[in-house]
Amino acid sequence: MTWRDHDTAASHFIASSDEPGLRLHIRAHGDDPARAPVLFVHGATYASRLYDIPHPGASWLRATAEAGFAAYALDIRGYGLSHSQVFKTAEEPYARASEAIRDIDDAVAWICAHHAVESIRLIGGSWGSITTALYASTIGAARVERLVLYAPIFAEINTGWLTILADSNDPARLDPRHGAARLVTEAATRERWDAEIPDGADWRDEAVFQALVQASLVDDPRSAGHDPPAFRAPNGTFLDLWEAFNGRRLYDPKDVHCSTLLIRGGADPTSTRTDALRLFDGLGSADRQYVEIANGAHFASAEKRAHRVFQAVNAFLV
Repeated sequence: MTWRDHDTAASHFIASSDEPGLRLHIRAHGDDPARAPVLFVHGATYASRLYDIPHPGASWLRATAEAGFAAYALDIRGYGLSHSQVFKTAEEPYARASEAIRDIDDAVAWICAHHAVESIRLIGGSWGSITTALYASTIGAARVERLVLYAPIFAEINTGWLTILADSNDPARLDPRHGAARLVTEAATRERWDAEIPDGADWRDEAVFQALVQASLVDDPRSAGHDPPAFRAPNGTFLDLWEAFNGRRLYDPKDVHCSTLLIRGGADPTSTRTDALRLFDGLGSADRQYVEIANGAHFASAEKRAHRVFQAVNAFLV
């Protein structure tokens, strides 16, 4: 069997209210209108595929559906199957958090109508923790019942990431060569993931890794035209991460009032313990939890201890 045999999610396409002609893609498992809905929002590079890796036991969406929920994952504009004509010709970094929350709002509105409910449970990972928290603290405050921030990034100086993002000639500014998008290859993904895992740690399954990469490449119809194959990822996120990793917050956590869970891999160098706890302490929610998964890094939800992430989040969602 190949990854394609495990790629069983339903797909829904909805019209964007913010970008003419854009159809936003929503991936789904267990999307019975009678079930309580949960919406996942991805991070900076991998789209909804990260939450629905087509390999046995690796799909967070499927695990959520098996727990009795209707599980959805959105592709923000320009990511995954949310193909954008504007993105194809854009020259400046595309799809910032301020735009992403419009896509989240469209998805939430569609899901609420489909399930005849007023609010949903919302999960955001990495950069998605910024966009979902921004949403829950502003335009979506009334529509988020429970919020999960996975591998949260808030506002802490992170020298490792600043080195990656900065202009080599002027470290005080973002590299102006970051255009609308970047190309993501298998090798680049492996290098990034390896850098997140401590030396000698056997935390990743190669078959899961390949399923994620190959499925993501297929989602970009132009990926095979590159050598090596590569899919495009929007760079608007770099503008947001530049702010966060310089210690400048993109939202006020005291305006997040819904029940909130922060969960991260204990060894994650991108979502650090100090940054996450500062966010935790600043939340306006009286009902909040903080969880760490030992022997897990930034991609803990796709590593060998992913089931621990799934179990902790499902328990919170009830």
